[in-house]
Amino acid sequence: MGRTFVPRWTPDRRRPPVRSSSVSAPSEATTAGVPRKATAAAALGTVLEWYDFAVYAALATVIGRLFFPSDDPTVSLLVTLASYAVGFVCRPLGAIWLGRLGDRAGRRSMLAITMVIVGVSSLLIGLLPTYASVGVLAPILLVALRMVQGLAVGAEWTGGATYLIEHARTGRRGLFASIVQASTVLGFLLGTGVATVIVRLVPQDAVDSWAWRVPFVVGGLVAAIGLFVRLKLDESPAYAELRNAGPAAPGPTESAERQGTRRNWLLLLGIVFGITVHGYTATSFPAFLAGTTDLPLADALTTNVVALCIQVPLIVAAGALSDRVGRKPMMVGGLSLLALATYPIFLLVSGGTVLGALLGQIVFVTLFAAVSGPMAAMFVEMFPTRVRSTAFSSSYNIGVAVFGGTAPFVNTLLATRTGIDVAPAFYLIFGAAVSLLLLVRITDRHAEELR
Repeated sequence: MGRTFVPRWTPDRRRPPVRSSSVSAPSEATTAGVPRKATAAAALGTVLEWYDFAVYAALATVIGRLFFPSDDPTVSLLVTLASYAVGFVCRPLGAIWLGRLGDRAGRRSMLAITMVIVGVSSLLIGLLPTYASVGVLAPILLVALRMVQGLAVGAEWTGGATYLIEHARTGRRGLFASIVQASTVLGFLLGTGVATVIVRLVPQDAVDSWAWRVPFVVGGLVAAIGLFVRLKLDESPAYAELRNAGPAAPGPTESAERQGTRRNWLLLLGIVFGITVHGYTATSFPAFLAGTTDLPLADALTTNVVALCIQVPLIVAAGALSDRVGRKPMMVGGLSLLALATYPIFLLVSGGTVLGALLGQIVFVTLFAAVSGPMAAMFVEMFPTRVRSTAFSSSYNIGVAVFGGTAPFVNTLLATRTGIDVAPAFYLIFGAAVSLLLLVRITDRHAEELR
């Protein structure tokens, strides 16, 4: 990856004053002090952003045939998964660009831009000609649009989490952070569910001809709704208060804050390793199962949908529980159990049976919920409001780009090239161990006010 990006955190002294309307108490209905419109906007945007990524992953074998044809189906699948990973290459760039925009122009402006980018790129993917029509131009255009999507996703989840958590009061941030995380799974669930219906109900010739386009076109059109909602948002209270206070005066406090931010930036980058490889393995199980076992794609998709349905409420429950017991105990416990259970889980899912695939994925997502439920709140609480958007987005997304986006490709490659279906388990166990070693160095701030 070259030189590691470690930003220098300096206060922005050129920010314009915030409008008074942005800091007034919201008059709309609220839930536990958080405006329902803010909750809906953060959740809806995250669902739509990740819906497109899920559709692409779920239809990887179809896209491989149409855009990356090869005499060896495994080669087509691997190339398609590599193009899936390419979408993550631009995530750090989007995180830095849009993250800084979130710290300078405001959280709501950044969230509106991400919605525009992902909506347009999704629509265009659904309208692309295939390799049979225009040759090599087809995969080039597909990869280019995937990279554009990556720019938006680089700030979507982190931006939505930051915006919503900055609305929540102390003692409730874990709950609302888990709503954003659960929305990510809902997006994957929705995309995988739509792909499952298409694969099961539409003949393969029709899927290859036109049906694969439908989910992308629908995603692009529905993104317009998300944009409309986000344009109606007020600024987050924490950010608005910061803007009204003006730039911080240089001094020992600012210097210590900058040093602490750099330390936490590096720690978060490493912690993301184990978390993200597990997270993207959970949502890419259909491609792994279809590519390495005899399980039909339709059955692989169905088992994944069931497991994701179970995961959603567990994430919210874990986030709410972390408000009581702390983020660190939940995440350390979850990662420790995952490290112990991953190998048996892969033995189950790689057996080639529907029951084994289903049970293995249910156990996997149940344990991962204990990690993913509290993690957004912990990560947001690690950084001060002044640089939170940039620091959180850049560190998290560099880690995701390096480890998360490549997880489906690495898992499939390990299993197919070694001939050992459970080979990915060892990669995931190593990632969990790295994250655990770094996670114990984080200060748990669940009971403190945001800085």
